[in-house]
Amino acid sequence: MTIRRTWLALGRQAVCLAIAGAFLVSAAVLDRSAGEESSEPPSLESIKASLDEVESGVDSEDVLPETLVRFRQTLNTATETLRARIDELEPRVHELEERVKQLGPAPAKDAPPESADIAGQREELTKQFAELDGELKQARVLSLRADQLSERVSQKRHSLYARELFARTPSVLDPFFWMDTLRAFPIELRNERAVFHAWMAERGDRLPWSAAVLITLAIIAVAIILSRWWFPRLLAFPTDTRSAKAWAALWVFVWFTARTPLATAGALFAFEALGLLTARVEQIAEGLLAGVTAASFAYGVARGLFAPWEPQRRLVQEDDATALCYHNHLVWSARALAVLIVSQVAHKTLFAPLIITVATNALFAAVTAGFLAHLVVRLRQIRKERGEPLVVAAWAHPLGLLLAVLIALALVAGYAGLAAFVALRVIVAAAAFGALYLLLAITQTLFSTIGEQSPKGQTLAASLGISAGTLGFGGALLSAGIRVMLILAAFLLIIGPWEVSTADLFDTVRNIPFGFKIGEIHLSFETMLTGAFLLLLLLVVTRIVQRWLETELLPRTRLEPSLQLSIVTIFGYVGAITAIGIALTGLGFDLQKIALIAGALSVGIGFGLQSVVSNFVSGLILLTERPIRVGDTIVVKGEEGWVRRVRIRATEIETFDRASVIIPNSEFITGVVKNWTRTNTLGRVVIKIGVTYDSDPVQARAILLEIAGAHPQVVQSPPAGAFLLGFGNTGLEFELRCVVADVEKSLSVRSDLHYAIIKRFREAGIEIARAP
Repeated sequence: MTIRRTWLALGRQAVCLAIAGAFLVSAAVLDRSAGEESSEPPSLESIKASLDEVESGVDSEDVLPETLVRFRQTLNTATETLRARIDELEPRVHELEERVKQLGPAPAKDAPPESADIAGQREELTKQFAELDGELKQARVLSLRADQLSERVSQKRHSLYARELFARTPSVLDPFFWMDTLRAFPIELRNERAVFHAWMAERGDRLPWSAAVLITLAIIAVAIILSRWWFPRLLAFPTDTRSAKAWAALWVFVWFTARTPLATAGALFAFEALGLLTARVEQIAEGLLAGVTAASFAYGVARGLFAPWEPQRRLVQEDDATALCYHNHLVWSARALAVLIVSQVAHKTLFAPLIITVATNALFAAVTAGFLAHLVVRLRQIRKERGEPLVVAAWAHPLGLLLAVLIALALVAGYAGLAAFVALRVIVAAAAFGALYLLLAITQTLFSTIGEQSPKGQTLAASLGISAGTLGFGGALLSAGIRVMLILAAFLLIIGPWEVSTADLFDTVRNIPFGFKIGEIHLSFETMLTGAFLLLLLLVVTRIVQRWLETELLPRTRLEPSLQLSIVTIFGYVGAITAIGIALTGLGFDLQKIALIAGALSVGIGFGLQSVVSNFVSGLILLTERPIRVGDTIVVKGEEGWVRRVRIRATEIETFDRASVIIPNSEFITGVVKNWTRTNTLGRVVIKIGVTYDSDPVQARAILLEIAGAHPQVVQSPPAGAFLLGFGNTGLEFELRCVVADVEKSLSVRSDLHYAIIKRFREAGIEIARAP
């Protein structure tokens, strides 16, 4: 087995061991942190003093981002303490208030005095209530103040970050910039040597170092053993189905994401437990762990999703060259990001000159732009070799080219911070979307295996004592909830890692004096972009939920298909109306302005859109009351056929000639509609026949009843009837009346009865009378 193959490893036991180890490390760290904290919570006076300090410092012009981070921690602690205090005081205040009420009001001046015991108890309870109620009100005021200060701190941090993000720096083409960077680099090296010598002087004991090295080697050995012997056993199952591929991709993703970070965390925890880390070295070690985690996450996504050397378990439908291309670019971009994280933490810890930080951002952005450009070129080569367009490259090719050009232009123009920001978002978005695709696939696979149609689902439903349909309905809801949480987690990971928010960019865009006014409404680039984004997002969400209701949730219920269609249709229109209203609100329209627009529309409706509104309202009535349903056989306006679709304006009918007829909905409300299958599918068949006067009427009647009773489509209740209606010019006039089970088969039943009557009458010698 090659070295590359040895790093493929993990079994189920190893996964459990790794997760347990992570929990143990976390518990140990939390326990240590808890031991260092004071057991007594701060008082309200100390909280008020800390809030005063934050309020006086947050508006300072020279406040630093590190100070704002400290303010944020202070406010978080104060908020948690105040909320706990409020939760503790509220029931106590309520209890005292109830006890005071039970004593009743104090007697009036001219009323007889109450007993001394009651008076003393009233005074004591009133005093306690006043003290606790005052403390509760003070805690609530301080909590509101902490929330307001937290918002101000967030706005200040966003403003500082946006200012730093769009700050002008020297262009990467400026040679003096790189010369200054080289001159500043020895300063950081001196600081690094000083920190290293201080570290060795303070933590240079050989025995702890020997123990730490042995523990680190043991961790590496365990990782190698798990990689070599356990992981191949875990994946030793056929991956010929998508479900098997999804499970294999999940195990690969979990192992490669958790293996190196857990090993690194274990080694660092050993160094810390043995007292070998100073404050500055510990900060650099935390940065190293963050970088390793970022690189491992992307590597796990790439190996689990693309499987460049194992095409038999590849989850995405790509050829070997394309999969290897995406895998390599994602992995090396994430490694560049890991180097950036470690470098920035080291620069901050070692108090490096600012120009070195700027140069590091510029180099990271340039490397990322180079990876994007190489990805574009490589995809073009693969497309030429294959002779056909690539599915993913159809959008990856222009997007990668656009992002590479954007980063390059930002670097040339002197916006190194913006270039690094875009490069970081590109890498994080690629890894997050890959992980989202993988986890959504495994979610779909998991819930498909316990569906109501699967043997496992039926077994699980039987063991739980519920029906398979109920299990499928609950599984559909749970699956939707998990998908929503995964999408939200990916979205938050993309927009918000490392204390960066989308508000950082919009704060700068908001200052652009661009826009125009229509009456009292100011439309700017930001408001129009926000309104369009909200409208598009809500319409897409509405369509996704509508599709999910139609295909996954409602089919698992016991609702009729027509009612399911009504629910889906009404939900679609309600979602569209809600999206339009929210988008108009985002543009600055308030409810009164929207009401004015609706009033203006009503005037136009009154003049020329009566029929449109009538059909629209009629459609809502049809969807709500459901006098006709999808699949019903109806007769309306001389047209007879099946109802195929009920829309908000018109209803589609398929006639027996297989022609589609569109009928406005108002015809179903104001006109007469015959619905053959509204309550049931029964239908009556009437056959008129005459026999000559020489025939036996009793025998003719018996034959008719026998023929009707023998047909499988004729129901027995109500029974068929044969009636002698009169005496015609050429013979006796009989009428056979019977009810068929399916009205749509009445024509074939009538034909069968005709054939049977002719045959039986001839056998019995009964002559059918000729028509006059």
